[in-house]
Amino acid sequence: MSDPTPAQTDTLDQAMTAIARGQAGEAERLLARLVRERPDDPAVHRALALAAMRVGDVPRAVAHLREAIARAPGSGLLQCELGRVLAQSGRFEESLACFERATRLRPDLAEAWYFLGITQARLGRKAPALEALRRADAASPGQVPIMAPLADLEVDAGRIEAAQALWLRLVQLQPREEDVHLKLGESYVHLGQPAKAREVFRAGLALLPGSAGLWMSLGQLLEDAGDRDGAAEAYQAALARRPGWVFPLAALLSLHRSGADEALVARAGQLLAEAGLDDADRALLGFAYGKVIDGRGEHERAMASWHVANAARRRVAGAFDREAFLADVEATLAAFPGPLPADVPRGAPDPRPVLVVGMPRSGTTLVEQILAAHPLVAGSGERAGLSKFAESLPPGSCLDAARVASASADYLAELVRHASRPGAQRLVDKAPMNFLHLGHAAQLVPGARVVWCRRDARDIALSIYGEDFAPGSRFATDLGDIALVIQAQARLMRHWQARLGLPVLEVCYEELVAGLEPMARRLLDFVGLPWDPACLAFHASQREVSTPSRWQVRKPLYTGSVGRWRAHAAALAPVLSLLSPDDPSPALLLG
Repeated sequence: MSDPTPAQTDTLDQAMTAIARGQAGEAERLLARLVRERPDDPAVHRALALAAMRVGDVPRAVAHLREAIARAPGSGLLQCELGRVLAQSGRFEESLACFERATRLRPDLAEAWYFLGITQARLGRKAPALEALRRADAASPGQVPIMAPLADLEVDAGRIEAAQALWLRLVQLQPREEDVHLKLGESYVHLGQPAKAREVFRAGLALLPGSAGLWMSLGQLLEDAGDRDGAAEAYQAALARRPGWVFPLAALLSLHRSGADEALVARAGQLLAEAGLDDADRALLGFAYGKVIDGRGEHERAMASWHVANAARRRVAGAFDREAFLADVEATLAAFPGPLPADVPRGAPDPRPVLVVGMPRSGTTLVEQILAAHPLVAGSGERAGLSKFAESLPPGSCLDAARVASASADYLAELVRHASRPGAQRLVDKAPMNFLHLGHAAQLVPGARVVWCRRDARDIALSIYGEDFAPGSRFATDLGDIALVIQAQARLMRHWQARLGLPVLEVCYEELVAGLEPMARRLLDFVGLPWDPACLAFHASQREVSTPSRWQVRKPLYTGSVGRWRAHAAALAPVLSLLSPDDPSPALLLG
């Protein structure tokens, strides 16, 4: 094929300019003559493809790009452009093949790696997507369209530090983008640095004072830190900037409960009465409104609000799968019938972990706060490391020593990273639902101690039902499901006590609030530390608390929550027979 004449080059340039201006008709007029003169020129067919895409003619664009590739089979750029056209028309698998060929032909072509990664991610293939976007970032550093999705994928892979490095770059490049400030702040929270996260949000607000999202995130962190006035001010600022936003409205109601502003309470009631309210918002607001009304003694109205909230949450998150849960319980019992055999690989013995387990709302946050007040103890919050380990690996004897050692080191590092004080001799992991995973805990951290928090099951059931748990806690939206999980918890804990070999201390909530010092002394004896009176002043601690009990544990012990279920006995009647104040029947009654 001969080189184009100056006139032909000029015509092609004019056509490309017309395409850029959206003048597809003019471009095609110019290209019609050119393609007759140069039918084998890939640049002409590429231009025709671009003109076709301008008018939405995908088949013609694909045909011209294939013509161009046939004449220039070594062009990675043409392969990439064909892939983009196929992806835009929903032909993702075909587009992947094009992007992969493009990266083989042009390993330095960041655009090809980028679109390969984005398409893999769209198909749910996160691992190859992550690798492709890393290659794109390496080929062309500093590109915002590459870094933003790459950071999200790094988070999905558990590489928070890598994501944080990207968001730090993005904040510099896009200082007025709300999302990058939010995600950078969240990365510090994930890494156990909430004070740094607050700095990030405040710096973002200095640039974007109208950002409701930044005000809301700052409010949540201030609430975790015990700054009630600061949290209220931030929530009010968020609501002022987005008056119809349910999130800060619900946060203000939950913050003040029975003392909430009447105008806010009335607004919440009006919103809940609106038929068009989104179910996610209805759930969020219904839980908070119920707490306000319950605190004012209107128990029937409160329960009605919680019924509405839980029904909405079920519509959003789906119903609890009882059969699957019971099957998992039976599989767990079968996998750990007794102490771990001697030949099962274990993590290195470490006396630092203290696992606080039990049903949610059974006093687990209170126990963690009491222990963390001791100068040799650090609270590490509610960590997911043990549950992730248990859910991602097969039962004990199937695990090899290297994987156990690696997972054990990762879990301990997670506890240290989130510890409320450095160099602590004990690290408290307050993850209530870890009662499901103590068999794996015996393998992962064989030196751990377990504190089992117990409470009258009727109070637990009521407290869970009226609390805004994460959507993944599907059992929390139905009283029968809550009863089922309470029973399973008791059954599993009695099994672990009798057969597993991990030391377990039972802490009864009712006994704890009736007499703090005797129980605090028992706790410290159990974890092997000397008595310290600081544990009696746990409520004065400045450590961050991010659970629903954050405000209860910031005041001295009180007994007002004991027997709270009686005010709701009528609503609880259908499940009262399944909620023994002590241990339920060993049999799981709800099939």
